[in-house]
Amino acid sequence: MRSKNLIKPFLFTTGLFLLLYILSYLMLPSNSMEEGFYKKMKGILSAPENTIDYIILGDSEGSTSISPMEIWKNQGYAGYNCGVPGQRLQDTYYLLKRLLKKQSPQVILLETNAFYRNFEYTNALQDVVDEATKVIFPVYKYHNSWKYFNFSMLQNLEHKSKNAKPNVLKGFHYNIIIKPYTKGPYINPTSKTKRIDDMPLLYLNKIADLCKTKNIQLILYSAPSPLCWTYEKHNAAAAFAEKNQLPYVDLNLNNQQLGIDWSKDTRDKGNHLNFYGAKKVTDYMGTYLSEHTNLSDHRKEKLYVSWNKELKKYLAITEQD
Repeated sequence: MRSKNLIKPFLFTTGLFLLLYILSYLMLPSNSMEEGFYKKMKGILSAPENTIDYIILGDSEGSTSISPMEIWKNQGYAGYNCGVPGQRLQDTYYLLKRLLKKQSPQVILLETNAFYRNFEYTNALQDVVDEATKVIFPVYKYHNSWKYFNFSMLQNLEHKSKNAKPNVLKGFHYNIIIKPYTKGPYINPTSKTKRIDDMPLLYLNKIADLCKTKNIQLILYSAPSPLCWTYEKHNAAAAFAEKNQLPYVDLNLNNQQLGIDWSKDTRDKGNHLNFYGAKKVTDYMGTYLSEHTNLSDHRKEKLYVSWNKELKKYLAITEQD
């Protein structure tokens, strides 16, 4: 009799797990959400184990400012852009922890705009608790995706791994829209500092500690952004870098050296770079990596043959010769 009483709860629990897994599959983000964490995780984890030299982390300023395939073309370093719009530093920390289970990058490029995305302590605690649930059941994370669901999503999901564009771009957000910034110089030297709030600072320290533990070279950089960046923020990032003995590259201070033309190189009036501006930043950062890191050129190595093939597709997508 007792065993019969256990059967119903067992069947219910089993059925619930199966339902959650099915819903998780259906509610995974569609291609229209490819800037989300799922796409970035899927892209980088699909690469052969321990073949990624460097990873770019940050919010949309990160995702739009460096194109890994440009660096592959010029320096032969294999990288992936894991910047996600709205990414907060606790998101960055957990994302990095997951990536390090399969990849062993020598360098992390962390874009600094996320330093100023604040979040509440209670939310951070909830994120820690929720993390395991989100890993097991993606439906928990993407439950709002039902709003976008239609039967064509089934076909999209079936062919996601065969869609070359996200993999070829290596996480970079490609955009050629031009909407000029017209307000003139935006960096005015000052001794004032824009304080990094407690919770972002907590996770910034955790990221720095994780990189140190894993013997990863952490490099801070600030993408050119008249609407987001100030000298006060520069001073705070520079102070953190100095305290933790980290290199810091603020690209807002050398727009002229980069050749940034705000009439052509932004997609949204100075908030984000478009491809033309990102290409200039990427050229600069590729040279910086060659001069300040020990990354190796893999362009002639058999393990990276696919990167050379993808480069041809990338050049076609970005309309380069």
